[in-house]
Amino acid sequence: MKIGVVAVTRQGAATALRVSTALTELPGAEIDVLVPAKFAADFPGSRPYKQSLRQLCSEIFQQYSCLVMVMALGIVFRTMAPCLGNKRTDPAVVVMDEMGRFAISALSGHVGGANDMARYIQSKLGSLAVITTATDVQGLPAVDLLARDYNLAVEPLHHLKTVSAAMVNGEDVHFYLDGVAKITEIAQYHPEPIDNYLQSPKKGIIVFITSRLIAGPPSESLFLRPRHLVVGLGCRTGISAPAVKAAVEQALILADRSLASVRLLATIDLRSGEAGLVQAAYEMGLPLVSFSRSEIAGVLDVKGRDLSYSQFVQDRIGVGGVCEPVALLAAPAARLILRKRAFNGVTVAIVEEDWP
Repeated sequence: MKIGVVAVTRQGAATALRVSTALTELPGAEIDVLVPAKFAADFPGSRPYKQSLRQLCSEIFQQYSCLVMVMALGIVFRTMAPCLGNKRTDPAVVVMDEMGRFAISALSGHVGGANDMARYIQSKLGSLAVITTATDVQGLPAVDLLARDYNLAVEPLHHLKTVSAAMVNGEDVHFYLDGVAKITEIAQYHPEPIDNYLQSPKKGIIVFITSRLIAGPPSESLFLRPRHLVVGLGCRTGISAPAVKAAVEQALILADRSLASVRLLATIDLRSGEAGLVQAAYEMGLPLVSFSRSEIAGVLDVKGRDLSYSQFVQDRIGVGGVCEPVALLAAPAARLILRKRAFNGVTVAIVEEDWP
């Protein structure tokens, strides 16, 4: 985590160094203390800047995952306004007065982690953390934090605001989730198993926490997709990216699972450089891993493991299968939920891991 601590006054620089010392205890923290050049020499280890604060902010805004601004809140508003994008991409911003009495979560409180940073500074320096996000002050779960903490994909993203507004305004929000899921943060909403919804659908604002496909959900529904699927792929030489993507999409429909829940694609090393496969993985935003024939053979040779076998594939590449064993190699504790299926030159298998 790269953190920038910025000061504009001599007293603020002293406080910035105190903050930096406290933050060094965070695992993986890389910290820069930025102070005006005219008195940087008085603060060893600091990084001097000569440009205006507005110019500095424009240069560093996307360089850090968190910015601690030791100055008046109004200054931060005015200098950062041109830099603001959205909550998914903006860094966390915490504003502190130059004496360090307050740590105000000013930007990206949930997703960016500014709320957590303000609380951390409070725990280390005794500053008063100022948190203003409605879910926090009302003691309600924040759906965007659930997504972050449980590695859930959000779809559609614009419904997140609708659900959050309903929660803080006391409206009915129903949660349905897969039976294996245990998310204590939403206990006050009495979450129900997905099967209850399938048997007796409700209307209104609903949050589905599942990788399963739900037909005809209410228009304001929000899906939180656990990323716990791995797709194993085999393909012929010269396969196109559209053919690979179509095969994956068709296989997911057969498995009753969402593409948003796929975390990884896997294949044999003989196909790891196949242009269509590599391009398809890139377009789907998924990493592609590969395994050797010896690794695949080790999976196929396990007694009692009922995996698909092809003599044709054995004769061609030296192992009797690809898509099922590579999926299991990528996720050893997973279970096979879709056995090998062939789609126009692509073979696909899907495995599913338990979560959370």
